[in-house]
This record gives sequence, structure tokens and C-alpha cells, in this order.
Amino acid sequence: MDRLTIGVAAICLTGSFALPVCQAAGFEKPVGTIIGIVSTVSGVTQLGATVSLYNRFDRLIRTVSTDEKGAFGFDGLTPDRYSLRVNLSSFMPAFRQGVQVVAGNRTFLAIQLAGALSSIQLVYNAQSGSTLMSDDWKWVLRSNMSTRPALRFLPGWNPSGPTESKSLFSDNRGMLKLSAGDGAAGGDRSSQPDLGTAFAFATSVLGTNHLQFSGNVGYASRYGLPAAGFRTRYKRGESDFGGISSSPELQLTMRQVFAPSRAGFALPGTGRESPMFRSLSTSFIDHITFFDGMELLYGTGLESVTFLEHLNYISPFARLSVPIGQNTSIKLAYSSGLPPEEIYSAATSHQSESPADKGLQSDMSALNMFPRISSSGGRIRVQRATNWEMGLERKIAGSGELTAVAWHESVSNGALSAIGDTSIVPSGEVLPDMFTNGAIVNIGHYSRQGYLAAYTQKIGQNFSATGGYGSNGTLNTESIVLDGTGNSNDLRRAFRHGRRHWAYARAMGVLPGSGTRLSASYQFADYTALMPVHRTLTGSISPEMGLNLQVRQPLPSFGIWNGRVEAVGELRNLLHQGYIPVNGSDGKLLLLMQSPKTIRGGLSFIF
Repeated sequence: MDRLTIGVAAICLTGSFALPVCQAAGFEKPVGTIIGIVSTVSGVTQLGATVSLYNRFDRLIRTVSTDEKGAFGFDGLTPDRYSLRVNLSSFMPAFRQGVQVVAGNRTFLAIQLAGALSSIQLVYNAQSGSTLMSDDWKWVLRSNMSTRPALRFLPGWNPSGPTESKSLFSDNRGMLKLSAGDGAAGGDRSSQPDLGTAFAFATSVLGTNHLQFSGNVGYASRYGLPAAGFRTRYKRGESDFGGISSSPELQLTMRQVFAPSRAGFALPGTGRESPMFRSLSTSFIDHITFFDGMELLYGTGLESVTFLEHLNYISPFARLSVPIGQNTSIKLAYSSGLPPEEIYSAATSHQSESPADKGLQSDMSALNMFPRISSSGGRIRVQRATNWEMGLERKIAGSGELTAVAWHESVSNGALSAIGDTSIVPSGEVLPDMFTNGAIVNIGHYSRQGYLAAYTQKIGQNFSATGGYGSNGTLNTESIVLDGTGNSNDLRRAFRHGRRHWAYARAMGVLPGSGTRLSASYQFADYTALMPVHRTLTGSISPEMGLNLQVRQPLPSFGIWNGRVEAVGELRNLLHQGYIPVNGSDGKLLLLMQSPKTIRGGLSFIF
């Protein structure tokens, strides 16, 4: 090897400013790499330890064994977050999640195996070559004096420690979504205007700080009223303290919409034709990973709601995940009030969808989660729920997953959607829905328990099927007649608590060739009772009423858009199921529901 080749290689190893020189010499830009050393707590390196690498979906990617020096390595890795598990007989396994791999960087891990608690320490994340540096290269660079002047291209370079290359903004990604259709409003707090434009943009600041900004601007065509929401998320990179990693996050979400003024509704206002509904939510979230994969997600939110009145609420939440063996975990969760979307499990994400797309979709969905407001006795109320939950997840044979969840839920000021003649409801007990042609009715307080068990089976790389069974508390209505002249509790006294069993089926997949993403689900239940949706904190499914379909079709961009284009179609409760009648005098009728039928479509631009 001549001195010119050695000098060029040294330049490539010292900094990114020399990229033109490296390209001219035939060196390609490096990809991400993970290397590490496995040893005991006393420093004895271990031969033959099994190191398994998983992607962020917990899918096994590669497995290697350590050499006689306890070293291992994974090169050619796509920039993303990975998990590692180290196993060796006579020692406790070591596990670490959220190992960040950056293009052109080498991540070094120091793994200590012990009989009680093993740990994986992130030593540094430094600039590297496209493959693991061999001992021959180290010997050449250290022994040949003629290569040392090449290292002076970086005045601040310290030969005794690793270098780190940082840019102000990196890993930029974004999504733009245009949608139209029925305004969606349901018991899960989801509300959308008829027409809308949503966007989300995420970037990394200095490689370790993550900033995400999203917005949704809509228009209710029925009333000519606008709606808007904006959300900002800031998350620090993971900090490691003695084997305990932490990743705190701050969120700020603002929403605003005008309430329509329609005949038949007596708003408790003072002559205002279109009162404005505003909400401001500030949340703190922290994700802590302890030894052996134990995880704690906790935080609190402050929600300020303004609609003719000003209301403030504090909403704490927490979820603890404890692994039991390699394939089983138990989760305990608690939430009160209006927790953020991050506490809920993603129930409708495609297994082949990229993590970046999931994060952007989650932010845009969160903007539609308006607090559910209603009227009781002429006063504005906000629906709040306190939920205690326990769940179990177990992976079976590498391609199946068993989920079991049990919960107790207490709801105050429950709000249901209604269509029909609202004049049978006493004055001051009904509000116009801000996004649909219906109304919102306050059904008071109720508590219920429930459980579910579901099994999900992956079919190849692109398809999965889920079957589930469970039981929920329900609300039944008695055969009464309302004429709008009674007191405010007449409607609430008409409800009786009950219990119903249900079955659930869901199929998801991506069609080969066309790339079409399909999702279809159906909940078999007794539709003569109201069964509000319970969004699970610890499970992977949250069954929705009736038949639900979603189609996402990639479209060619014809070189106009530097990214991906998708057409999206969504149908919820397609068969109009779960509509409960309340009779009024003179043949009047009001239908209560927790999930109205909605049909929506749109285009998504992803870059």
C-alpha cells in the first residue's frame, strides 16, 4: 500500500470536510455501524456470546458471535433506531433499546455481563468508515510517520479520542395530507372538518435533539366555519446514567374552531352567534429504560379549554412495561383526564410502515383529538376518564403475538353524538356538533369494566390477521318518551348499565407489486346497546364499532414531487351500527351513537 493511498484513507477517517477527496479516490460515503466489546464486570472479555440485532419493530435482523477478544460488529446498517440483546450461558441477558445509528457514524457499546444484572453502555457515537476498521489499518496509521501530517487537516482533532460530526439539521422528513369527506366525530375524541390540509415536519437538531411541527387547517363546508390546530414536539436525545436511559419530551398543542349557530339549539351564550372553541395543551413525557429492558413511560398534561367558559385540567399518566423472559411482557397503566396520544398503543399501523411515517401520521391524528365538550344544566363540561389497566403480551413462534388486557374505566360528563330532533332534550342539555350535522348530548357519569384477548398472526412479510374476543360495560336505554319540558336528568335516568360480549376480526397487509395498503376490521356485538370505544393503554388493538375499511394506494409522482404520493380512503362504521333510538312526543326521534358513519378520502405527499 503506497503512501498516497494511506494519506487519503487517513483524511477520510478524520472528517467529513474531505468528502470530495474521498470520492475522487473511490471511497464511498460510510454507512452506519455498531461495534462493541462483551466482558464481565471484572473486565474479562467473553468469547462466543450471542449478539442479536433487532429493528424498531422488534424483528430480528442479524445474529453474530463475539471473537476471542469479545468483539462484535454490525456494518452496513440503515440509519434508524435498533435494539440489541446479548446472551451467554451462566450470565443474565443484556438488552438495550433505542440504539441510534447515524449514516457515517460508528456506535460503540460496552457490554458487561453479570450473574444478577447485566448492562449495555453507549460509549460513543463517532464518525466511521463504511466498514469496521481492521487491525491492519490501525497498525498502519499508528506506525507510519508519513501518515501523521495528513491528520493535521483537522486542527481540533484529538487523536486520543473519537471524533463526532454534527450538522445543525439532519434526518429531515415531512408529510402533507389533503382530505375531504364527512366530518368525523366519535367517542374516541376524534373530530375532523369536512375539508382539511394537514402537514407534519420533523428534523434532528445537532444529531441528538428531535423537533417536530405539525398543523391542520380545515373548513366546515356546511357552515362556512374554519378550524385549525398546531402542535410542536421537542425531544432530547437519550441520556444514559449508569445503565438507565431517559428521553424527555415536551409538547404544545393548540386547537381552535367556531361552533355553528343553528336553529333548535339554545347555546348558553350571551348573544354570540358563533362562539369559538379553543384548547391549549402542554404535556411533559419521559421514557425511561431500566436494566433488563424494563420501561417506564410517564408524564402529565395541562389542558386549558375555552368555550363560553374557561376550564383547566391536569391529566397525569404512566405505563410500566416489565419483561418476563425473552418473549413475554406485562404492562401496568394509569391515566386520568385527557392523556396525550403517545400513551395509546398504535392499533391500526401497518407492520411494513416505516417508523418515520408512523411518527408523522401520529402527530396529524393527534391534532384531530379535540376534547369532547357538552352541556349540563346550562354549563359547559369536558369529558374526562380515569383508567386503570393491566395487559400481557407474548410473542409466539416468532410470527404470532398474544395480547390480553383488563381495565376499569370511570367516565365523567360522557358525551355522545346524536342526530334527529333535539327538541325533545331539555334546554341547556345539548350542543351543536362542530363538525357534523348532529349534536352532542351529555349522558352524565358512568363506570365500567372490561377485558379482551386477541391473537395476531403475521402472514409472510406483508400481511397480518387478528382475532379477538372480549366483554365491555354498556349503556342501555329504557322505553321512555321525552318532550323537552322535563328537567336535565330525564335523559340520564333513561340509561341502564349492562354488559355485552363481542368478537373482533382485523386483516392488514400490503399487496405485492402495487404496494396497496389495506386494513379491514369488524366488531361483532349487540348493537341494541351503546358501547363507547375503550382505547387501550397496554394492548395493541382497540376495536371500533361495526365495519371499518382503509385503503392507501401509492401513486406515481411523474417527477413532479421528490417523494411518495398516496391516495387514502377511509370508511368508519360503514353499516350504520350502534345507533340507539330515543323517542319523543308527536313521533319525534333522536338517535344516539358513539361512532357515526363517516367516509373520507384524500392525498398524502411524503418526503
